[in-house]
Amino acid sequence: MRKIRFVIPQFTLSDIQLGVGDHEFKKGLTLYQKGSVNNIEDSFNGYTAIVSGTHEYIVCVDALSYDRGVCNCYVGQNDELCKHMIALAIALVYKYRPNEVEIIKHPLDQPVCSGEVRNITKEELEYFKLESKHAMTFIKSYNGPSSKWFQYQDSLTKGSRLILLALAKLPVCKDSVLLCIDILKKLDKKILRGVDDSDGTVGGLMEDIVEVLNMFVRDEPELEDYIKEKLPKGEAFDWETGFLVFHN
Repeated sequence: MRKIRFVIPQFTLSDIQLGVGDHEFKKGLTLYQKGSVNNIEDSFNGYTAIVSGTHEYIVCVDALSYDRGVCNCYVGQNDELCKHMIALAIALVYKYRPNEVEIIKHPLDQPVCSGEVRNITKEELEYFKLESKHAMTFIKSYNGPSSKWFQYQDSLTKGSRLILLALAKLPVCKDSVLLCIDILKKLDKKILRGVDDSDGTVGGLMEDIVEVLNMFVRDEPELEDYIKEKLPKGEAFDWETGFLVFHN
């Protein structure tokens, strides 16, 4: 009889959260916390379990990626990632990687400002540059087959969430303004160089970054003139028109 090779899950709780967004993550987490994930077993390079919902569902998740799997619910039968697969993936992290169960506290699908009016530290600056550089690797041009387009859009979404997460940790100051504007410029260039933003993910991200600048002004009104001076016009989108709209 062939022996099944055990593989520890290659994802963390934050990986799942970044990949599926706040709403879907909460649905999967709620199922896990209710004790709905049972009978977890190794299965080739992944895991199977019974997840209780409206009915009891047979769920499989690949050890290498939480979004590869199957479920016999109506969503899973359409080859889409469902809350039952997310719940199993979350259960696997808690079971096999208990030191990596930290949940991201900041909302991932909307702009957030720290509200801290102070200068940025050298350590914070270096951390932001590393995080934003990593996030940008997920926002890339696309010339692949249509069958891979949805995976590509997932990559854009993850990159956008990573950028918003990094921005949420910035203090309110002039240096942070320049970091936001630098990200806007880079995103604008990426759109011009082949990023397929058919579903508006990157355009929406740029609008969210401008909203972060609006939040900066709400917390420190003296930044208004500085932002107006530094904020360029977008070549791909007129995202700059969203600055200070809350004054209207």
